[in-house]
Amino acid sequence: MSSNTFQAYLQLSRPVNVFITLVSIPLACWIAGGTADGWMNILLAALTGALVTIGANAINDSFDIDIDRINRPDRPLPRGALTVRDAQRMWFIASLIALGLNVFMNYLAFLIVVLAVFLLYYYSARLKRTVLAGNMVVGLMTGMAFIYGGIVVGNIDRAIVPALFAFLANLARELVKDIEDVEGDRQQRAATLPVIYGVRPAVIAATVSLLLLIGTTLLSVRFSVYKISFLYIVSLADVFLVASLMMMWYDFSRRQMKRVSTLLKISMVIGLTAILVGSI
Repeated sequence: MSSNTFQAYLQLSRPVNVFITLVSIPLACWIAGGTADGWMNILLAALTGALVTIGANAINDSFDIDIDRINRPDRPLPRGALTVRDAQRMWFIASLIALGLNVFMNYLAFLIVVLAVFLLYYYSARLKRTVLAGNMVVGLMTGMAFIYGGIVVGNIDRAIVPALFAFLANLARELVKDIEDVEGDRQQRAATLPVIYGVRPAVIAATVSLLLLIGTTLLSVRFSVYKISFLYIVSLADVFLVASLMMMWYDFSRRQMKRVSTLLKISMVIGLTAILVGSI
């Protein structure tokens, strides 16, 4: 394999997203009460999450090649560095290894990975181009990463709140990304919320999700779900969320939505840090 081909596969995997998953699942296990004694299961869970993410990104690009020729022509498939068959092969191998790793886990963990692999495939094939359903799936799968971590260490209860945070944050970000990609989606007749009903309803939906997220953080503080250190850090995340809301309503342009998407990603990292610190 040449260095150019390797770089194309690396880009196809979206290494930043893979790294976030690789770190998030051990954190999810830790938040749910995992200890160093269970390090092997936690390591296998982290690798599983990374592999599922790699597979999902690859199969997503294989279905999105025509849209990406408009929205993201620098991606490996539209620029011709890799073929659709290469992406499909990458999905199959990564998913198969992820399932194999979970043979060593409990049956609930294995079932979640099976669900994730096939639901993310169906998302790329069909749901991504439907109103809200695709956005909900991405949010659900992100939240399920925390449930998965809780199952791995045998404590689902402590995973519910961070799973809700992740669901709402990613639902909002997916809606923002739909607004950002509206031109390419419209040309490909993808039935996303901003294509079918317009940008403003999509902004309203993202706003509702973010307001629910902010409200959830406030309720977590009110009912002392985490230690007081959570309040100090999550307040910064809420500032970023409010800034995202203001930016969304100020300008509906693609460039602005890209900035909002980045800001939401930063707020998610801060929020995860708040949960981690507040759980210690």
